[in-house]
Amino acid sequence: MIAPAQMRPVEIIGGGLAGLGLGLGLRRVGVPVVLIEAGTYPRHRVCGEFITSLDQATVDTLGLKSLLTDAREAKSVTWFRGHDSQWVQRLPEPALCLSRHRLDEKMARQFLILGGELQTGKRTDLVAAEGRVQATGRRPSLQSDWLGLKAHFQHLELLDDLELHLGDHAYVGLTKVENDRVNVCGLFRRRGPTKAKTSRQTVLFDQLQRSGLAGLADRLIDAQIDLDSICTVAGLNYSPAADRGHGLHLGDQFGLIPPFTGNGMTVALQSAQFAIAPLHRWSRGLLDWTTAVESVYHVLQRKLAPRIHRAQRLHPWLLCPNRQRWLVRAVRSRLLPVRALYHLLH
Repeated sequence: MIAPAQMRPVEIIGGGLAGLGLGLGLRRVGVPVVLIEAGTYPRHRVCGEFITSLDQATVDTLGLKSLLTDAREAKSVTWFRGHDSQWVQRLPEPALCLSRHRLDEKMARQFLILGGELQTGKRTDLVAAEGRVQATGRRPSLQSDWLGLKAHFQHLELLDDLELHLGDHAYVGLTKVENDRVNVCGLFRRRGPTKAKTSRQTVLFDQLQRSGLAGLADRLIDAQIDLDSICTVAGLNYSPAADRGHGLHLGDQFGLIPPFTGNGMTVALQSAQFAIAPLHRWSRGLLDWTTAVESVYHVLQRKLAPRIHRAQRLHPWLLCPNRQRWLVRAVRSRLLPVRALYHLLH
């Protein structure tokens, strides 16, 4: 066993929610942590920016309570297909709405207050090594046609706490975050180039038009877009994760849950929480690295993997127009137990 002053340090590659959450949790139990992030804070990320089913154990272990005090609560979501409202879903518990621009910065600041070492604007190799955790976010796939887009808007009124719009091989979520801003985040199938030149400012509108969501595009045109908030990510892959190779992978590196669940931020934070105890024991010399990694994966496979797999199976029904029609009919005729399905995905 290693004395507290000699505890082995953990190196975290990637300062998103999983990496920052892990850093916070480890520092709270005295583990030395070095966190390496390629970007800087604050920054915008492609993210729905609403958190569902965040359990109290994760909040307590990572010390998130004070960081979520200014999150807005959302109690219901209205689903749209094309121009029309299709059904209203009351959430079993309120979702927490907070931008990544705000939350990531608050978590990074708290990590420093707790004595963590944060290196921003730095890239490092991703070779697996003892004491190293990979939390670098989504793994891009050259075979994937999926494109994620996000932007913040001001002076945009929502028709419900949350809105989810189904388009032709696309869906878009609208969430009100802090400072009366609305986060608009969508998943789109990439199509061929348009005749007109698309700029960074117009790419979201172009994708909405081409996905049959012209009505939503018209609403957004009348609002004010924050140009600094526009983000794009390509190569999104929502198929089951392939072999991760050696090492410990958390957050989206472990598995990417489809965004319609609103559970992506929770999965990232929970994956960090589940890793705290084994890594703490490794740092103290009570476990070897291989056993610590196996212990983390055992919990992740039991707690998170089934949820991710169920969401991945339902995901195609939200993207294909023909399947969307059947989905709407099933919900309206009460053949689909929406509340039970929500709990299976969360």
